[in-house]
Amino acid sequence: MDLAVYLEQLAQEGSCDSHGSFSVDYAKALEKLSQRLFRDPTCWLIKLVQAAAASGARDLQIRPLRDRLEVQFHSPSFRSAQFQDLQTLLHQPLGSEEEPALAHFLRAFHASRSARPDSLAWGAVDAEAGFSYVVRGQEIQRQTMTGRPGAGCDCVLALKPATPGPWLEEERALTGRCALSPLAVCWDRRRLNPAVPQVGRHVLLDRLYLSGRPVKDLLHLPHLTQVPSLVYDLGNGYKDHYSHGQTLLHQWRSYRSNRDHKLWETEPGPDFPILESDVIQEIFGIPKAAYAINHGRIRTGRLEGRNNGYQILYVTGLDRFALSEFPLSQGRFGVRRPLCAQAWLRCPVQPEGESLLVVQQDGVLLDPVPVQLGLAGARAFVSDASVQTDLSGLVPIRDERVEKLETWLLDETKKSRKDLRKALRWGSKYGYSDAAVAQITRIHSLDVE
Repeated sequence: MDLAVYLEQLAQEGSCDSHGSFSVDYAKALEKLSQRLFRDPTCWLIKLVQAAAASGARDLQIRPLRDRLEVQFHSPSFRSAQFQDLQTLLHQPLGSEEEPALAHFLRAFHASRSARPDSLAWGAVDAEAGFSYVVRGQEIQRQTMTGRPGAGCDCVLALKPATPGPWLEEERALTGRCALSPLAVCWDRRRLNPAVPQVGRHVLLDRLYLSGRPVKDLLHLPHLTQVPSLVYDLGNGYKDHYSHGQTLLHQWRSYRSNRDHKLWETEPGPDFPILESDVIQEIFGIPKAAYAINHGRIRTGRLEGRNNGYQILYVTGLDRFALSEFPLSQGRFGVRRPLCAQAWLRCPVQPEGESLLVVQQDGVLLDPVPVQLGLAGARAFVSDASVQTDLSGLVPIRDERVEKLETWLLDETKKSRKDLRKALRWGSKYGYSDAAVAQITRIHSLDVE
């Protein structure tokens, strides 16, 4: 029987082989948690995503129903025995660094109870056994189940709110927090990620830092045909391929450690010549190993020497850098594995707010940290397990690690500023008037060394 269906029946019938109540002072258990978990009613769901990701789950299935929300995942590392006494578990210390997945789960369960739902159901079953719980207020029902064949542990949590309503905030939170997650997050069978983090209508700079590290430790990017650019620089020098796009300058780099910034392992530098194909070549097929980065019409006025105005830009030789384990449809280019990255620096043409560092840990983007990045309104998305957080696991602590990240990003931005100044000298080619170039230069202080 499907575990979610079983929990639904258990909650409706009220049958159990044992029952009890949370006799330990519940308020004392909650005092240990950051208030961050309880200000945002969606945090329980975000923490459950982290629990699934930290426990090795490949995907998370969310089913929004009229009266409840169900979250289901298959964990390679959770064991049903960990949940055979949920009452005792919830009043123990909130997990440790040795068991990060369990620590995330405990916070998720506490946060979901703090929302005072009509009922809350949790079940976990593996080859050894199964345990399920239905919680109503301080009362708890417990049911044992027979094990099921196979490796890993099937887990499901179902929350039935006291006042049912649309799940708009929950979907919005998942879409934002899990945009670059290695965990496939599916809402009503529709995958929410990977997605492009929006920073503005037009983007001045996209700077990707490719990596060969394990994919679970990286940002999972959308196909880059979703981030079309005007000027490309993929590690082989400044390039202009006369393409359409919403980003002026798109750069690929990798992390190079030095004595000032020892953040991750040194990566080889990317050096990809951009290859070009037109619509005729596309009919006969571009190389199977090709990774398309842009397709569409060439910019108006730059058609000399070409027999049509259609263009495909692609690269090959990505094998030394990490690709996602989940292939995605890239439209006319078939099913391909998107790139992964250590960091993604995005800067809008027109800034909206201050510059922010957004760290990803266990499949979730944490609360942003205001930083100085040398470009107005820039957003730096970085996957980094070394950044410390408060007890919620969602708020980074501004310590030496964050300061090192800020310093490194500031140094990297200084390098891009020179390339932006160079590109903007030819702003008319890209549709920027002299007045627009002057405004961009002023906003981002590009005339200041």
